[in-house]
Amino acid sequence: MHITILIILTYIACCLRVGAAPWKFFQINARYFSEDEGIFSKLSIDALIPERWRLQQVPDDGCISPERYPVFMKPEWGQNAHGIHRADSFEQLQKIRQEISQSGGDQQYILQEGAPGSREFEIFSIDVSKSDGRHDVVTVTEAVNLSESNPINSKYNKNTRYVDISSRFDSEQLSTLGHYLDEVGRFAISRMSVRTDSLDALLEGRFHVIEVNLFLPMPINLLDSSYSWSVRFRFIRRAMMSLALATKAINPVDKPAAIFTRMMLYGRRKSAPVRSIYKLAERRTLL
Repeated sequence: MHITILIILTYIACCLRVGAAPWKFFQINARYFSEDEGIFSKLSIDALIPERWRLQQVPDDGCISPERYPVFMKPEWGQNAHGIHRADSFEQLQKIRQEISQSGGDQQYILQEGAPGSREFEIFSIDVSKSDGRHDVVTVTEAVNLSESNPINSKYNKNTRYVDISSRFDSEQLSTLGHYLDEVGRFAISRMSVRTDSLDALLEGRFHVIEVNLFLPMPINLLDSSYSWSVRFRFIRRAMMSLALATKAINPVDKPAAIFTRMMLYGRRKSAPVRSIYKLAERRTLL
């Protein structure tokens, strides 16, 4: 919580310094916001991922019986792995479906196949200008979990720790990872979770994308327990200045999308508009 507050306050201060309006932050990745669903749709973003990196995932209608396990039941919108369940068998999947049904709400859930690879990495980026061919901030953080097989890693998982490994890459290698993000979309700020077997495989683009976070993507390298507060603050100051500049660079529009309000209200409506999501998934079947 202290880190989040520090990030917000530093961002606001940087915006004031460069003459940017802090409230425009929510328009940064607006071009990828789905007006139909009122969210940054996981399936819409999934459709942007090149086929070689993409995991199979489809809306769950309660009738799908996957051929392989594990599979992950994920809310169509969520942050920090909130609401994600892992099923290692059809019986577990049915139990999860029942629990979700009994919990109420209109959140759409999707089924995602398990990602191959023994290691999980988080690539965080801030890109001020989409035309200069470089990312202003790129970090690589490994999610280390030696206690679970196919874990749901998050800051809430007591078995997961995060290790910033950005220093293991030179500037050219970090640029390569940034360009991989560009193959998915030209995001001003993002965090992409991938799974692979080694750092060499990561650099060579041999990985699968678990998720791309575009709404409030936390620089998860700040959860590295070896960081001192002075190290955290130096990174936050540099990253938030870049983010403030990215905010200032947003092209003005006549009617900005009500992204924050719609994201906060998603899942609380009487009926969630998921028809276009289903159309996205008609082109393939799960597993």
